[in-house]
Amino acid sequence: MESNYHFLICTVGGTADPILAAIKEWKPARALLIPSSETNTIADDVENNCESVPTGAWERIKLHDAENFSDCVRLMRDLDEKVTAWLRKGPAYDVIVDFTGGTKCMSAALALVSRRWPCRFSYIGGSQRTKSGVGVVEPGKEQARVTQNPWNALGYQAIEDACLLFDQQAFMPAANLLKKARQAVDDDSIKRTLSTLHQLCKGYGLWDRFQHREATQRIENTLKNANDLKAVFGSTHSELVIRTLQQHRAMLETLFTQPQSRAMVADLLANAKRRSCEGRWDDGVARLYRAIEWIAQLALAERYGISNTGSVLLECVPEPLREKWQSRAENGKLKLGLQDAYLLLDALGHEAAREFKKLKLDDRDRSPLTARNQSILAHGAEPVGKQVFDRLWSAAMTLGGFSESDLPTFPRLATNEDGR
Repeated sequence: MESNYHFLICTVGGTADPILAAIKEWKPARALLIPSSETNTIADDVENNCESVPTGAWERIKLHDAENFSDCVRLMRDLDEKVTAWLRKGPAYDVIVDFTGGTKCMSAALALVSRRWPCRFSYIGGSQRTKSGVGVVEPGKEQARVTQNPWNALGYQAIEDACLLFDQQAFMPAANLLKKARQAVDDDSIKRTLSTLHQLCKGYGLWDRFQHREATQRIENTLKNANDLKAVFGSTHSELVIRTLQQHRAMLETLFTQPQSRAMVADLLANAKRRSCEGRWDDGVARLYRAIEWIAQLALAERYGISNTGSVLLECVPEPLREKWQSRAENGKLKLGLQDAYLLLDALGHEAAREFKKLKLDDRDRSPLTARNQSILAHGAEPVGKQVFDRLWSAAMTLGGFSESDLPTFPRLATNEDGR
């Protein structure tokens, strides 16, 4: 539905004609003029001689130096609150930005400041110009030449920004940026491209939060519209991205259908690595602690049929460890923590327990696992640092028999680097 209430914002040059033409074209309910010191009298003439704009509906922002781009941008930024307040009135209220008049600095500054608004751009051209067609538009020959939503062009900038955010592991902010841009554009092809890339970023954001089933659906939706990725990345890089998405779709299906698996440990380790890249050592260490515990739990389940360390039958524990733990048992069952799980593996003769001791993870005074227990995210008040993370990272990789090539690696969107 066509908007009924236009807020027209115009830069003012050396003649009132383009402003009057814009007012005639848009019939605004409110008008704001942006003159320089030299053209302020032109703005006076427009307001005094234009009866179509309602009384009291005029506003003005006067620029100090029309040739100073930075100064123009600084003063025009005050428009943000005015535009936001106008648009909040309802769907029938919109904004028209006309940058026909004024210096090039004025026009460029207005276009820059308004680039994020839900608005339309207007430019007053004409059918006839002075100086054999290269001068100014002849009076009475003005025409509204350009009216478009700037987001149809800025949507591509949003894509570039989102790709940079994605590569910085800000997956959800990238998705939110694309969602906002998609809502602003009205060009169907750009809207579709933004939607496809939004699905991709959302999918990896969900994966990063261990929401594997939901992530699978988002990746699947992206692959259904894989041709849209070619518009973003070009044919060569899009093929790499699509191939990675196909591999990751299969990987994600394994993760949510087989939650107790080596693949889940690898995914947890990869997540810890991403946290370390952000300098979030406490978060990374918390994941490594769980990965080391999970490695023991998988070993107990796969080789000895002990599927739940929270409910281990006392009779499954060999002597002399059984006698040592007997007083802890409730109804003939034991609850085992990480250290206990490796003690049980040691009693059963599993090689992971020997490696656990070799790495000195069983030393409750010097083990990096103890540093984790004293961290803010566990039971203490001290943040852990890179040194603790690095020790636990090396230990977890060794205990699980992983190499970095075994871990899922998210793709990079802003470069031609492939991901696993």
